[in-house]
Amino acid sequence: MQQLTAHNPGKRRTAGWGLTEAVVAMGVLSMGVLGLLWMQGKTTLAWRSQNATEQAAWLTQDMAERMRANRGALDTYRLGWGQAANAVDCSSRPCDLVEWALSDLWSWTREVQNRMPGAQTQLWQSPADPQHMGIGLAWRDPDKLL
Repeated sequence: MQQLTAHNPGKRRTAGWGLTEAVVAMGVLSMGVLGLLWMQGKTTLAWRSQNATEQAAWLTQDMAERMRANRGALDTYRLGWGQAANAVDCSSRPCDLVEWALSDLWSWTREVQNRMPGAQTQLWQSPADPQHMGIGLAWRDPDKLL
């Protein structure tokens, strides 16, 4: 007697589909993870740039307050781009207003270099009004290309 077996034509066509679906799912998942890593990198770069801008704003405000406190020697607060201030220390001895301004310039330029290495500063007096001063701070953002 001959035994009859049922022929299932769909079984052969579906063989291996589970593995294909798993590979496609892994591809979609890895694309999502790569997108998240890219966004994390962009966020880190934006944070570093924002941090440098905040440091520059704080340093500018600091020098403005120093000049405001020593209005009598406002003419002394001048510094060209990349110019180094003379070392004057008024913390251990009494100083007059001009020496105090030079001490402010020296300590401020050191603080700028400590917080923002490689940054350049400039202080200038307005030609129109000698009571108005300009403070310039320039730095290179290593995360951005020119």
